Amino acid sequence: MTDGPQRLFLGSAGLGALPAWLASLPATPRRAVLIPTAANPLPSAPHVHAAAGLLMAEGLAVGQLDLERAAPHGVQRELGQAQVVFVAGGYALFLLHHVRRSGFDRLAAPAVRDGALAYIGISAGAALAGPDLQPLHDPQDPGLITSTTGLGLVPFVVLAHRNQGRAARHDRHASPPGRPWPTVSINDDQAITVIGARWQVQPSA
Repeated sequence: MTDGPQRLFLGSAGLGALPAWLASLPATPRRAVLIPTAANPLPSAPHVHAAAGLLMAEGLAVGQLDLERAAPHGVQRELGQAQVVFVAGGYALFLLHHVRRSGFDRLAAPAVRDGALAYIGISAGAALAGPDLQPLHDPQDPGLITSTTGLGLVPFVVLAHRNQGRAARHDRHASPPGRPWPTVSINDDQAITVIGARWQVQPSA
């Protein structure tokens, strides 16, 4: 992680701080691409619709890109038209499976690092930005992967929903022997904002 132009918003559930973060971007974004893929195995995904509504309320045109069905050329086209990518929550390893299959990792990560694409990740989407998704392993997750390596945009793994009875689990993941990367545990009313190599946890109810 370098002190470059990248901008990230990594949340758990609450989007209260997102409008101010969007307004703080160096250039006013016109279009966002929303990645709903992690939520595909869920029976319903109201958080995806809420995300789309908030982005539109902030004046952005919003396109949806489902990585489960996307080919690399389609991912490249959609990302090339957007200034913001929003990766919604759900099953983390299912998301990672299709991030790799679709080429999203190879296309999005360099664009975020270069500042061409601002990154919003919520829950699984926040964890995807980190170095590894191993702490998010869930036996019910239908993702088929051989490696849990993430996008590596930040040097820590975001563990979301601490306030939903997950504090003890998060603390067990905090510093196991031999693990090369730290974790950051956040509640649903918090988010991590990143500018280059600098980051902070802030309220986001």
